[in-house]
Amino acid sequence: MNVNELRIGNYISLNHEIANDVAKPCEVLGILPDKRIAYKENNAAQLLECNHDQVSPILLNSDWLVNRLSFKDNGGGYFQHEDFNFFLFHVAEDEYYDCYKQVPSNDDTGDFKTIQHVHKLQNLFFELFDEELINND
Repeated sequence: MNVNELRIGNYISLNHEIANDVAKPCEVLGILPDKRIAYKENNAAQLLECNHDQVSPILLNSDWLVNRLSFKDNGGGYFQHEDFNFFLFHVAEDEYYDCYKQVPSNDDTGDFKTIQHVHKLQNLFFELFDEELINND
């Protein structure tokens, strides 16, 4: 995983913590010298470290959006953040989400960004709204 994509507060998974295609999320607490990552698991008080090649991005899915990141499932593949004018459309066949800062236009001319991973959505959200996208889990 590219360490340059990460910010403090991003959610990632440890490569050895993926079971049945379900990633156990860890929160990035810092980027250390030699591309090492400081992180914590769940609500543990203990700070842990690993190499950047020991982590993977978490694939964005409806569970993350609805149950952890405060998005509402509007049906038909559309998700909306409860507090901001921010929408996602799930492109199921390609396993990514189109992200819109406003309601998507019907003529496909609206500004959007394509995203597949939780940390990328967190980074875009912060860039657009100057607010952290918090895991409610």
